[in-house]
Amino acid sequence: MNRYLMTPGPVPVSREVSLHETRALIGHRGRQFSDLFSGIEEKLSRLLQSGGKTVIFPASGTGSLESLAMNFTGPDTSVISVSCGVFGDRLREITALTGARMINVDVAPGDGVRPGVVAAAVKSNPDASVLLLTQNETSTGVFNRIDEIIGELPKEGRPLVLVDGVSSVGAMPCFPEKWGIDGLATASQKGLLSPPGLGLVWLSERGWETVSRRKCASYYFDLSLQKTYLYKDAPENPYTPPVSLYFALSAALDEITSDGWFDERARAARSLAAGIESLGFELLVRDEKFRSPGVTAFSHPSGETSAILKRLKEIGVEPAGGQGKFKDSLIRVSHYHDVRWPEISLALGSLYAALGDARKGAGDFMRRAFEAWEAK
Repeated sequence: MNRYLMTPGPVPVSREVSLHETRALIGHRGRQFSDLFSGIEEKLSRLLQSGGKTVIFPASGTGSLESLAMNFTGPDTSVISVSCGVFGDRLREITALTGARMINVDVAPGDGVRPGVVAAAVKSNPDASVLLLTQNETSTGVFNRIDEIIGELPKEGRPLVLVDGVSSVGAMPCFPEKWGIDGLATASQKGLLSPPGLGLVWLSERGWETVSRRKCASYYFDLSLQKTYLYKDAPENPYTPPVSLYFALSAALDEITSDGWFDERARAARSLAAGIESLGFELLVRDEKFRSPGVTAFSHPSGETSAILKRLKEIGVEPAGGQGKFKDSLIRVSHYHDVRWPEISLALGSLYAALGDARKGAGDFMRRAFEAWEAK
């Protein structure tokens, strides 16, 4: 039986990306690899609209987040941590392990982070040197407007802004240099449409300057060490990289940097949300402004959400369940990859089939979804 992967990581990769991953291996200390590395850096610069280079190392998204924490925080730092879900909490937990003093700001799951809330926290804690934000909270399907949040921060004496972009970069606009982000962490297996295994970190000039003054307790995650290799005439890694994943990432970036990519992700999210609601499901994120272009989270008012998820897997469709407090009460469907109308139809038709006795509450879901798909 064919299985259709709809989890928010890892996400389906295209045939072209898969083929690139199987290319013959090359040495990681030669010109071929440096050329591959340089090409990836150029594509990442286009994607992020940045002149700076991006550190790439073997790691999960959690690894790239830990790199930010270990290089920027420690017992000498006060950190404002803003969380609206499981992954905001994870970044907080990682940072707390460095001994930093944590100032926690919590937003209800399903709600987006309002700029005024963050600005007030920064104003109330002038000694805080670091601010932690999550652009896309995969556990709830919330998309936070990082540009608006940073735009309301004080211009003078503001903390370094470190952003979890693990599930956002590649699926939605994320322009760290333009917005004023100082450290951005992401990974290969979500919006970058590649297999798991690569962690990526981008730093601003202020970020690099800060890192240069601090000692990192890790060799593996030391960003200053990475920089010495990254900015060589022929860039390379300080230790052996997963070369096959670099081939895959390079191919995936060709797809992601095509014209209209972000608009298509948002279009798919709107269409799927319209069909899901018409089927009788309830979207966790009520405010459309905060709905993620990468993943949609929803439940069924019958209380049968867990059973519906089980039936979906039985018919060969694999979305994700909830996390944390939503472990048994939420379904999460991703649309990071090149989702078109056939994929929307597959997802909605499968949900209809899995509803069972709750199906009688379904409205004209395909019409509603298609209308949203066609809307400008």
